[in-house]
Amino acid sequence: MTPPQVETPSTSHRPGRAAGRPSMVALVLLTGVGPFATDAYIAALPELRRSLDTSATMAQLTLTAFIVGMAAGQLLLGPVSDIRGRRGIVLASTVAFALLSLLCAAAPTAGVLVLARLGQGIAAGTGVALGRAMVTDAWQGDQAAARFGSIASVTFLGPVLAPAVGGVILDHGIWRTVFLALTGLGAAMAVAALVGLPETLPAHRRHDGGPRAALSRMAGLLRDRTVLTNLIVLCLAIAGFFTYIGGSSFVFQTAYRVDESRYTLIFATNATGMAAAGLLFRVLVKRLGAGRLRAAGLAASTVATLALLVVALVDRGAGWPLAVPWTLLAVVVAGMGLTLPASTALAQEAGRRSAGTTAALQGGLGFLAGALVTPLTGLLGYATLLPMASAMAVFFVAACVVLVLLARPGVPFQPLHSPGG
Repeated sequence: MTPPQVETPSTSHRPGRAAGRPSMVALVLLTGVGPFATDAYIAALPELRRSLDTSATMAQLTLTAFIVGMAAGQLLLGPVSDIRGRRGIVLASTVAFALLSLLCAAAPTAGVLVLARLGQGIAAGTGVALGRAMVTDAWQGDQAAARFGSIASVTFLGPVLAPAVGGVILDHGIWRTVFLALTGLGAAMAVAALVGLPETLPAHRRHDGGPRAALSRMAGLLRDRTVLTNLIVLCLAIAGFFTYIGGSSFVFQTAYRVDESRYTLIFATNATGMAAAGLLFRVLVKRLGAGRLRAAGLAASTVATLALLVVALVDRGAGWPLAVPWTLLAVVVAGMGLTLPASTALAQEAGRRSAGTTAALQGGLGFLAGALVTPLTGLLGYATLLPMASAMAVFFVAACVVLVLLARPGVPFQPLHSPGG
């Protein structure tokens, strides 16, 4: 008996034809609100612990539960959307996010808050994965890649900027106020999804089967060289990026004696550079293709990280002006603004017959990579620049090695100019 082709949908696949074109505003909300909710309340953790009369570990668990939920939501419901379609799952997840945010705001105990955060993360992760899948359904080639540039910037800038925004909210309220604000964002996301996100996967392009078939498709995608290469590169680059996120505040405030307000300026400047690179990606991908931009972004981040390691090795970085590590880290982060959307676009293009499953693998494993690295960075110690620079160099150099060894010359994703868009 011949086994079924795991990458073949139930009927013929027509890549460029979708039941409707989604609104980019709705897609940005769908993919951005969830990541923003990750740590918007982080400055309020001490107050939360006192308010709920719980331990610091339990308070921290509310953050861990959301991250686990984000990964699980993508890995579980991304493949389901290849079978059931996108719109119904998206609408359910956005409403669930809003309701669970309200439950977080009203949580009477830490246990209830942890469970609500887990569910909130699952709902948020579903939106992130299905947003990518909807782009793949509705657009092709460089047009899809340009939209991934916007989505990737929002997805990864959300957790970076959220603590600052949450801090402003906390100036005028308590920790529950942050979750009320997230409830409002969730409601706006649900309305935007209802109005601006039509079904992009018509019935004739859906897969048959249940969980076993979904796992088979996932395994088939992991055997695809293009998908696997970009998945590994993405996870390693995200690990390097989250090493920076987890360690930079300690490095700048301990080794360079930078106060909190000045560090916020440094961090915001670098985040702006990443957003600018994401916008540049939208323009350049039509001329250069995602493959070249992936290589350029990864090369920029790796070279800057190695230069940062040299700075750290010479007098452990203490003899250098603050502008030197600041500038080098800005280049690292800007390079991510090219690497992330390019890797996403290349993997989604290769796995477009199972776009929800491909998006699930990228988002779920990428988020897990970041989640695993963030607490590990604290074990290295950050009295000097050297531990952070060393860890970042390992991840970015490994990503380059994977790209050189696994990427095929002439990956079939050159600038395309598909009709419409």
